[in-house]
Amino acid sequence: MINKGKAVTNIFKIIIILLLPMVTLLSILEYYAFNKDFYMDEYLKYDISSETKMSYEELARVTDKLISYIKGEEENLRIKAIIDGNISEVFGKREKAHMIDVKELFAKGRRLRNTGLIVTVISIILVLWFSRNRKEDTFKIMFWSGIIPLFTIGILFILVTIDFHKYFTYFHKIFFDNDLWQLNPKTDVLIQMLPLGFFTDITIRVLIWFIGISVFMTIIAYFKLRKIRIDRNSTHV
Repeated sequence: MINKGKAVTNIFKIIIILLLPMVTLLSILEYYAFNKDFYMDEYLKYDISSETKMSYEELARVTDKLISYIKGEEENLRIKAIIDGNISEVFGKREKAHMIDVKELFAKGRRLRNTGLIVTVISIILVLWFSRNRKEDTFKIMFWSGIIPLFTIGILFILVTIDFHKYFTYFHKIFFDNDLWQLNPKTDVLIQMLPLGFFTDITIRVLIWFIGISVFMTIIAYFKLRKIRIDRNSTHV
């Protein structure tokens, strides 16, 4: 019975260690993807008003619509704005078609994150239920959930800082089955609003936050486990 309980505990430990980093990464990504203040800061950084010939007030209004659409709160991206002094439709057919794919990708990511969160919570409850050393098992999960993704995300961080365009292209080829993402920066407002630098910045921020959280978890868990071992050894002396 004890061996069976240990086996069950180990299975759910592995599930948590695999899912918790994914839930964390997707949550950080969603935070920045839906953060209007981040968009506005990027517009100032890259002088997007001059690039799009829209005022920052108009950019803010378009951004509200864009974020709401990605969230699934808007049915379409039909929006007009004052561009170069004239009232014009902001996004063309190709841009709207691409954003349908983007919206669906975010919806899938949200479902994956939410499902992963539910399974993680259930697994944590079951680990605590079956575990004979709840405190130690909790910090072991915390340690491995932090340290394992550090290697993969650390490598990814290095790669995107070396050649972001290359791996951003790979991302699109993997997650999109068409070439609608290949927009014209001279005519398409979407890519004018969100140039490569925008995606570089959001990727770097997401990865830095993820790495920071993982390092924090690993350090805390390491010292807690170290204390548990010291206390255990002292009781046997």
